[in-house]
Amino acid sequence: MTFEYWYMFPVAIVVAILANSSGFSGGVLFQPIYNLLLNIPIQNAVATGIATETVGMTSGALRYIYYKMVDLPIGFTMVMLTIPGVVLGNHALIVINGDLLKLILGFIILFVATTQFINAVQNTFGTKENIPVEDIYPFMWIPPLGGFFSASTGTGVCELSQPLLEKGLKLNTRRANATAILIEATADWIITILNLQAGLILWQLWIFTGSGVIIGGQIGPYISKYLPVRILKIVFSIAVIIIGIFYIYKGYMWIKSL
Repeated sequence: MTFEYWYMFPVAIVVAILANSSGFSGGVLFQPIYNLLLNIPIQNAVATGIATETVGMTSGALRYIYYKMVDLPIGFTMVMLTIPGVVLGNHALIVINGDLLKLILGFIILFVATTQFINAVQNTFGTKENIPVEDIYPFMWIPPLGGFFSASTGTGVCELSQPLLEKGLKLNTRRANATAILIEATADWIITILNLQAGLILWQLWIFTGSGVIIGGQIGPYISKYLPVRILKIVFSIAVIIIGIFYIYKGYMWIKSL
């Protein structure tokens, strides 16, 4: 075991607190660090970020289930819809340029996050405590899309599932956050198993980030219980807008280099 990346332990705690309290994919916040500061190849960066996120989101999901904040029937249904996209996305990670995928995803989530931010400013939130499973039918194409991008770029399931649950299906914000985190955690386990077989995970880095997000994953849900819904929504929106801009920048630099 090497202590080269020891400083990522406190960073991971903070990332997991932010992600699990507001409902976005924590792994994506590691991408700028991995790509720009640590100069890790994109396939390894994505795989290690997802492996980190797997334990962090699982930690948060278990805490949310304990708090009875997850809509389990709709969450399970969306997990099943996500799996085909995960399988295709994992293959795309290997055969398609990652910066091209990030460029496409960047525009998608930038639009989604901007809409969410406007809703927060206007105090427009979901109000339902539970959703009939059949309400997902018109939106069945969204979970596979989220799974595809999560497996291929490290971002997608939470960023598309949370707005779908809250804006599309009118689930209240806290339950939408919690349910999206459960969906992300389950999808991440499948992605990580596939990446494990491909040997893409950097374990000397993961040991510090993984242990950090387990701690942060317990703190985030606790904090979310006491934060105003509007604050949660604004934090989610701003985080995802930053992610979208970063992905568009990465895609632009790739196109410029051609």
